[in-house]
Amino acid sequence: EAEERADIAESQVNKLRAKSRDIGAKGLNEE
Repeated sequence: EAEERADIAESQVNKLRAKSRDIGAKGLNEE
């Protein structure tokens, strides 16, 4: 189902975002 697929994609994006936030916090101070 499309909705389920969007859910999975969203959680993957959130994981990536959290990862890049961890990396960014060490270098660039981004919100």
